[in-house]
Amino acid sequence: MSPEAAPAPYDNVRSLHGDLAPLAGSTPPQDLEAEQSVLGAMLLTPQAITDVIGTTDPGDFYRPAHETIHRAICDLYDRGQSADPITVADHLGKRGDLGRVGGASYLHTLVQAVPTAANAEYYAEIVREKAERRRLIEAGTRLVQAASAPDTDAEELRATVLRQITELTARPTEPSDDDAAPSGPPNPLYDRRPGLHRPHRPGPTPHPDVFCGWLGDTVRELDPTTEADPIAVLANLLSAAGAVIGRRPHLMIGNDRHPTLIWALTIGPTSSGRKGSATSTARRVLAEALPDFFGPEHTPRGLNSGEGLIEYVKDDDSDDASHASIDKRLWVLESEYAVTMSRGRREGSSLPGVLRQAWDGDSLGSMVRDSLKATDPHIAILGHITPEEFRAKMQDSEMAGGTYNRFLPIFCHRNLILPGSRGASPELVANLASGWRTVLEDAARVDEVKFSPGAWELYCDQVYPALSDDSAGGVIAQFTARAAPYVQRVAMVYALCDHTDTISETHMRATWQLLNYARASAVHLLGDTTGDPKVNKLAEAVRAAGPDGLTADRIRRLFKNTTRAERDRLAAELLDLPGYSRHQKPTGGRPTTVLTYAG
Repeated sequence: MSPEAAPAPYDNVRSLHGDLAPLAGSTPPQDLEAEQSVLGAMLLTPQAITDVIGTTDPGDFYRPAHETIHRAICDLYDRGQSADPITVADHLGKRGDLGRVGGASYLHTLVQAVPTAANAEYYAEIVREKAERRRLIEAGTRLVQAASAPDTDAEELRATVLRQITELTARPTEPSDDDAAPSGPPNPLYDRRPGLHRPHRPGPTPHPDVFCGWLGDTVRELDPTTEADPIAVLANLLSAAGAVIGRRPHLMIGNDRHPTLIWALTIGPTSSGRKGSATSTARRVLAEALPDFFGPEHTPRGLNSGEGLIEYVKDDDSDDASHASIDKRLWVLESEYAVTMSRGRREGSSLPGVLRQAWDGDSLGSMVRDSLKATDPHIAILGHITPEEFRAKMQDSEMAGGTYNRFLPIFCHRNLILPGSRGASPELVANLASGWRTVLEDAARVDEVKFSPGAWELYCDQVYPALSDDSAGGVIAQFTARAAPYVQRVAMVYALCDHTDTISETHMRATWQLLNYARASAVHLLGDTTGDPKVNKLAEAVRAAGPDGLTADRIRRLFKNTTRAERDRLAAELLDLPGYSRHQKPTGGRPTTVLTYAG
C-alpha cells in the first residue's frame, strides 16, 4: 500500500503546518499510509469514527487534504448522517472543497487503501505520534532561531523555553491553552472508556454533581439503555416529578410562594439531539409508577392559546362543586415548541400572559371569557426545540415579554451509540417505578420546605451572588434572569425526591451546577446574539473558524472600514462572553494571536 501523490491544489500550502524543515532536504515526520488508513476506516464504519475522534485532532494530519476530509467526516457524523465516500463527496462539493482534496475518486482510493477498519484507532495513534514529533521539531526550531538572535534577552528566552516545555508536555492529554474553558472533573456519564461508543459532543458537558440523590441514581440506572443525553433525562424527571408532586410543597422566597414547577426546554438537533428519547426514557418509569397521572388528561400536548390551557384546569361551575375537587396538575409536553412560540407572538395572543401566570402558580383567568377561570392550577411544561429554531425565535421582543426566561434551556446531544438497544428491561423499570411511587406519594404530603444551615450558607454566600450577577447583559442575561429563584425551586424538587423536606448542601450544589449548565447551554446556543450587530458578526466568525481560531488579519478583513481601535473594542466585548478566549498560536515564525470559541 503506497500513498498516492498529494492532490495538486495543496502542493503550495504545506506552510499550514509550520516551517518543519530547517535543514535542506529533510522531511518532517509523517506517515501518509497511516493517514490514508485512518480516513479509509472512517469512511467504512461509524465505529472507526468514534475510535478516531477520541485519538486525533484534525490538525494532526500532515497533508491538508486529509485534514479537510477528516473535518467533513466529523461534520456529517455529528449531524447523525452517514459518512461514506458518496455523502462525504457531496458534503465537500457543497463547500467547494472536493476538487482541492483530489476529487471523489480519491475518497474511494482511501477506502481501498485501508487494510482493516478494526485497526482505525491504532492507525490514528501513529498519525498523532507523528504530529507530536512535528510539533517538537517546530518548537525546537523556534527556540534555536530565538537563541541565535543577538537582541534576544536571556531571561525572556528562558521563560520562552519553560513555556514551550509546559505546552508540549501538556499536549498529549489535554489542550495546553491556559485560556481554554476547563473540561471539568471526571464524569462517568460522559467520559470515554473502553466498551462505550460515545459520539463527539459539540456543546457543554454538565458537572457530575447534578446527578445526585435518587434522581441521579435513576439517570445512572437508565443510561446504559438509551442513547439519550443524561442531562435531558434528568430535566424530564425534574419537570415531571414537580408536576406530579403538586401544589402543597412550597418555598417562600420573599413574599412569593414558589411551587415545585420546573419548566425546561431540551434543545438539540433533530437527528442527534435524542430529545424524544430522553422524554420517553423518563416517562416510561414514571408512567409505570403512576399510570393514572401519565395519561392524556394530565399530560396534554399542543398549546394553542391561553384560553385552551385554562380549559384543561378550569373550575367546575356547578353548584355542588368546589375548585379543589378537580385535579389541576398538568405536565404539558410540547415536541414542537417552535410552533408554540410562533403562536405566542401572534397579535392579541393570550398565551404568553397565561404562561407567566402559570409559572408563578397563580390562578388563571381569561379577559375574553369572564367565566373561564382556573383556581390554584399546577402546570409544568417541557418543550423540545432545535438549536436553529431556538435561535430564530429568540428575538428581543420576545425576551422582553418575560415568558421564555421561565424555561431552563438544556442543550442535549446523543450520548451513546446503541444500534441494537431494546431499552430498559421490564425488571429495571418495575424496580425504579416502585421507588418512584413511594417518593412521589410521600413528597406530595410535605408542606413548606426548609434549608439546612449548610445549604442556606452556600446559597447566600456563593450561589445567590453568582446567579444574581447580570453584568454580562444582552440576551443571555435576560434568558437567565430567573436563575436565583429557580435554583431554590430545583433544589426543593431534589430534596423531595430524596424523601426529605430539608434542602441539604448536596442538593444546593447539584442545583447550582444545573443552573450553570443551563447558562452554558444558553451561551452555546445564543452566544452569537449580544445586541451589537458587529459583535454578533465577530462571534459568528470566531465560531465558524473552529479550533484554528480567528487571526487578527482575518478580523481586519471582516471589518474593512473600521479602525484598529474599533476592532479592539469588538474583540474585548466578545472576550467578556463565556466560551471565548484569546491566545498565541505558533507559526513558522512569529506567533500570531487568535480568538477561539470553546463552548
